[in-house]
Amino acid sequence: MSRSAEELLEFDHLKKIIGGMTTSAPGRREIESLGPGQDANSLNGEFALIGEAAEYLRGGAELGFGSLADPETWLTRLAVPNSVFSADELLRSATLMEASAAVRQIFREDDERKLRLLAARAASLPDFRTLLAAIRRVVLPNGDISDDASPKLKRIRANIGESRQKIRRSLESILRARGEAGGEDYITLRNDRFVIPVRASERRSVPGVVHAASATGQTVFVEPLDAVDLNNRLVRLSEEETAEIARILDELTSSVREQEQPLAKAAETIAHFDSVFARGRFARAYDCVAPEFTEGNRLQLQFARNPVLEAVLRPQERRAVPLSLALGGEHDGTVLVISGPNTGGKTVALKTVGLAALAAQSGIPVAADRAEVPIFDRVLADIGDEQSIAADLSTFSAHMLNLKFMLQAATASSLILVDEMVTGTAPEEGAALAVALLEEFRERGALTLATTHHDRLKAYASTTPGVVNAAMEFDEENLRPTYRLLVGVPGTSSGIEIARRLGLPARAIERARAGLSPELREARDLIAYLHRGRDEIDAERTRLREEMTRLEAERNSLRGEWIERQKKRIAELERTFAETEKRLRADIDRMAANMKDRSLRTQIEKQAGRRAGKLFSDARVEADAAVVETLASSQHDLGATETAVAQSVPHEQLVAGARILVKGFKQPVVFRRQQGETAEIEAGPMRMKIPLPEIIGIESPQPTATPAAQRRGISVHVQASADLAAEEINVIGCTVEEATARVDKFLDEAALAGKPSVRIIHGHGTGALRRGLADFLASHPLVEKIHAEAEDRGGSAVTVAELQS
Repeated sequence: MSRSAEELLEFDHLKKIIGGMTTSAPGRREIESLGPGQDANSLNGEFALIGEAAEYLRGGAELGFGSLADPETWLTRLAVPNSVFSADELLRSATLMEASAAVRQIFREDDERKLRLLAARAASLPDFRTLLAAIRRVVLPNGDISDDASPKLKRIRANIGESRQKIRRSLESILRARGEAGGEDYITLRNDRFVIPVRASERRSVPGVVHAASATGQTVFVEPLDAVDLNNRLVRLSEEETAEIARILDELTSSVREQEQPLAKAAETIAHFDSVFARGRFARAYDCVAPEFTEGNRLQLQFARNPVLEAVLRPQERRAVPLSLALGGEHDGTVLVISGPNTGGKTVALKTVGLAALAAQSGIPVAADRAEVPIFDRVLADIGDEQSIAADLSTFSAHMLNLKFMLQAATASSLILVDEMVTGTAPEEGAALAVALLEEFRERGALTLATTHHDRLKAYASTTPGVVNAAMEFDEENLRPTYRLLVGVPGTSSGIEIARRLGLPARAIERARAGLSPELREARDLIAYLHRGRDEIDAERTRLREEMTRLEAERNSLRGEWIERQKKRIAELERTFAETEKRLRADIDRMAANMKDRSLRTQIEKQAGRRAGKLFSDARVEADAAVVETLASSQHDLGATETAVAQSVPHEQLVAGARILVKGFKQPVVFRRQQGETAEIEAGPMRMKIPLPEIIGIESPQPTATPAAQRRGISVHVQASADLAAEEINVIGCTVEEATARVDKFLDEAALAGKPSVRIIHGHGTGALRRGLADFLASHPLVEKIHAEAEDRGGSAVTVAELQS
């Protein structure tokens, strides 16, 4: 009987690899039960769970169920009517309840990692806290029944302890009275009754019941008559203890049986969790991806690897060579004919593609950089030698029977994998049969991969629409395969070269070469030419990629250097501003000190301070705008190398106060006004001008400011006139004169509303606005005193004005 595609493609080996990454018996059984499904939505949901599990593991956390006892055995016993659990079985059932509680706790409200699907799955687990507490209260970790399991059991055990003490005291008094020598003055148990040793020769000196004798017969173990009643009482108490324990276990078993269905569901969910996390570990260990299920029959794999082969190679510190191919769709063929030397990797290529398809449809991540696969109704494979002496089948007959079944079963939604098509018969007949079979599969639209050595099949693939050649690369210089799949060119068998490498006599090799027909030699020369051309193209692509990488690195380096230059320039401007401000203030203080009239001096100081503040503020705005205009133009120059072109925002959508996205800036900035082909924006404490095309989007529109505010470029907080309860005003961006005018009106409204204090937000900046406002507030008739806000509410960036009561 022919083996299934799962056997031929070693799908069970793949599941064994993943099964080794589970942490519980139920999880391993779930992995073993995985098989191809055809519901894309269900599969996508499974891969979403696996993705979240991989994300959880990537964070350094783990989820294991090593302490979970296999629930299969005790769940089976629970289904038997009137069965009673032992203490050990109750403990094993408790491990499932504890695992459920742990998973619920781990994924409860897990907002930080956004594991929404896992959290929902965990939330579906039943809550067994009450039952678990009952079991833990009754059964101790070592399997004994606790004294506190019931009041009656506690009382019985207290009586047992008391009876044992009485028996011991009674027997000890007998031993003392007999004056036995050391070694024979001890108390022991025989038949669950307390006895003492007595020499057989002195048996009659101790009235009582003999329960046993030593191996030599020289000692007998006697229960003295004085201890019989006490022992009888102890036996009765022990029987009562056993009966009470049986009652407790029966009661607990009934409680567990009431939760039979929830427990079965919990076991299923925990098994699924273990399975999902095992597949997440597999995805991380083998660099796997979740497949994308395509409509129609398009199959595309990028750098796909065979994980079964990789598991074999890893201990040898070797890696499987990845392959890339595309089949189906509008532009690619549906039949791929793979040729190349023996041991060149043709069969591995078939198994890699087939295993990727089975894994994808079984909810197993695919070992590839990217995998687009359709939903196949079946995967049909003919790989290896299926000859059978018992069934009187030759290799050729076995292959023909397999191909007959595949033809009967194949549809447009099938994946066909055939290794060494039609071997074991005359080459010409075999090639003709192979072409005919491939035509059958092609006409049905089934995606087909076939390996061959027949030159006729290579010619068929070169001349037939929908059929594509592919070759397993062979290193002609070193005479060894590279295992690379080259799509678009046919391969050579290189049999003569391999025979030469293996040491066949040179004379035989030359005769073989001379025996090749001129047409065959020409065809092989042409194939070699195509391979050289392919190698040159690949080398050029590699060179271009390296050049692009170098240019990108150079571009990033230039960007970094430019940013550093701008930082230094801005820092230099800051130092210049600080020195100028310090010098001018010193001049003002010196002039004021020379004036005799104190009131006149105070007035001049205030006026000079306000004028100086306006001067510094205006100078800073102009300088910042100049600096950032340079920054914007430089950003524009750097951004010109970007390949993606952002769409400009319509001018009518640009309103004062809107938060906009600007090319080259990571964070949104505030739009202030438009000036011709430039826009004035505000980024933190700085204002700048940028070209309008640099605006690439709007994050969120803000309330439109008044026309006067738009002309001045200040921010305005709009509120209804009837609302006099505002407790703060924001004057960031205003000059000292603008700010004092607004604050003056604000203080009037606050006083009318009966506010005890107000907050004035002016920011840090150079400090000119804060000092100007402080001078203004100090002489305001409505203000009693002023002070800076608390550090956690703004600190020196906010001034609090206490109003006159």
